Amino acid sequence: MHNRPAHSLQPLHISAIACLCHALLLVMSSFPIHASDAPKHAYETSFTNVSKICAELHQALDAAKRQQLQAEPVLLEQLNIPCLTPATASRNGSSATVVQVSAGFIAWINRASHARALDESQPGCFSRYLTAIASVTNGNSAQVGQDLAPETVWSFETMNHQAGLFNQMTGALLAIDLAHHYLGHYKKHSARLEPASDSPVPISPFLSEKEWREAVLQGARNALACGLGVDGLRAILDGFDKMPNRPAWSAHFVHPKASLGKLSRDLQKLENDFFLVEK
Repeated sequence: MHNRPAHSLQPLHISAIACLCHALLLVMSSFPIHASDAPKHAYETSFTNVSKICAELHQALDAAKRQQLQAEPVLLEQLNIPCLTPATASRNGSSATVVQVSAGFIAWINRASHARALDESQPGCFSRYLTAIASVTNGNSAQVGQDLAPETVWSFETMNHQAGLFNQMTGALLAIDLAHHYLGHYKKHSARLEPASDSPVPISPFLSEKEWREAVLQGARNALACGLGVDGLRAILDGFDKMPNRPAWSAHFVHPKASLGKLSRDLQKLENDFFLVEK
């Protein structure tokens, strides 16, 4: 009996691999990949982030203010209008003071922070986004960066910046509504804030400009204590200030008669003074 040399097996081995590869290619070709099957881009910042930020803001307040507030916000899952508002909710059989957050708010802040992040490398993105949302009722119809290549719009650097701006914008706006509770604004006007429909009533139209400004500055200090700068809040204020006609839901975020440009400058000074004292 003769043994076959080992090297004589190699042609058969290569041939088998070639046949297997050919068969795999035939199978794959029967399942073509369409553009719609490709993974879609999505924001990683969500209500989970909002809840964590709210808990940190709550913890940063002094004990007297913390006792008046619940650290966990309430998600209005079915509400597409951007809305962030102080409210009361039933928890463990008793009434608790909370901040309500709509699904539309999270969608709006995701896109606003994204447009702002893109604005540094692609000037005009934030302005175009603001122009687009000024004319829609729910705030979510305007997409970001439609005229740009996806690799630019969704680059790692851009989305890293977007997440930071999301935290800043969300943190400051949450802190303002927490301030409406501990400053007594919500308690004073609660009877007028009972919603007649599924959409909460904004508090700012019932406040004097001075009261609203106080809540903004107190909220900004709370956010700064958590390491959140005011750039995100200033971008929101500047954006609303430049709108010729603000959407109705903007009353959840800005006072209709406030001088937003001056307030933005005051917030920058507040941040400078805060870190000067901290040093």
